[in-house]
Amino acid sequence: MTGRTGKPIAVAYFSDAPWVGGAEKYLFLVASNLHRDDFEPTILLNRNPRLGQLKEWCVEARVPVREVSLRLPRSLAGVSEFMAMLRSIKPAILHCNLPGPWDSQWSLLAPIARLAGVRHVVSTEHLPMIPSFAKGMLLKGLGTLWIERVITVSEDNVGHLVRNHKVPRRKIRVVRIGIPEPLGGRPADVRNELGISREDFLCIMIGSLEERKGHRTVFEALAGLPAHVKLIIAGKGEREMEYRAAAAELGLGNRIRFLGYREDIDALLIASDALLLPSTLEATPYVVIEAMAARLPVIASRVYGIPELVHDGTTGVLIEPGNSDELARAIASLARDRARRVHMGNEGRRRYEGAFRIERCIAETEAIYRDLLGVAGSKEAGA
Repeated sequence: MTGRTGKPIAVAYFSDAPWVGGAEKYLFLVASNLHRDDFEPTILLNRNPRLGQLKEWCVEARVPVREVSLRLPRSLAGVSEFMAMLRSIKPAILHCNLPGPWDSQWSLLAPIARLAGVRHVVSTEHLPMIPSFAKGMLLKGLGTLWIERVITVSEDNVGHLVRNHKVPRRKIRVVRIGIPEPLGGRPADVRNELGISREDFLCIMIGSLEERKGHRTVFEALAGLPAHVKLIIAGKGEREMEYRAAAAELGLGNRIRFLGYREDIDALLIASDALLLPSTLEATPYVVIEAMAARLPVIASRVYGIPELVHDGTTGVLIEPGNSDELARAIASLARDRARRVHMGNEGRRRYEGAFRIERCIAETEAIYRDLLGVAGSKEAGA
């Protein structure tokens, strides 16, 4: 499938995220895995020094990145630059990425893009369970009028989009996120590096060090478990020193390792025995799918889109958020039953292969693009 000029159809992606998280990983994976014979991606970012990692990924994947400075609705500064950028790229589709409901400049980029000559606007909503308010509903409602398709990443999100943000149901499409095949790694090498023996039951947490991820709940659970149950934390955030102090107060200083940002997430997962994600707010976190792909059982909160990923008792264990006793029991049950861990890991792997490969995510996203454009897909795209 190509445009009228015989060239791939240009698609521009926009993000004004404050940092690199799961939503930005989604943006990169979609843009970098498009079939380049059919689509030509460009990522547009609101200037932010915290997005350096995303820009590095794009450079490695040969996805062009351009930057603009927008501060809507407080200021019109940057709007003319953004419109000029779109006119130079000439995308047939602008795909706006919304980690939270008020991102992509409150969705006000949609009418601006139309004024710049973009034929179609698509958005992806990741966390629509965040409630609305009067100003938000007014501005986002205006922007959504110009958005033809709203992609979201879980069935649970659909109701929140309709109820909280008044998005018409006919516009919404559910496309589950996907990841490439993990790169793997040598578990023994990781454990040796971290000074963790084969006999230790190793739990892992991955993600930003922020309150909603449930680190304190994990610390409290760990304090009541045997000393051979240990934890590694991959990620960084402003609460790191606070969390280090909290772990030390509970006597966990030698059982918890704060690793900071790591590139070798696949290897860390393979070296671990269970992923912990007792969050209070998640839609469909990538780390759960990465764990399933690595045959790792998942212990996670029973909130929002997580039960669509983790099948309780089959691929992992679901708990109530904030319940450290329930979390401790779940960890203990897996620590003493290796056969159950292996079974859950294998079931998780099967679930990844059947539902969460990147190829399926891309095929469904490209199908939405083709539907808007009124064109057929190429054989290479699986059409």
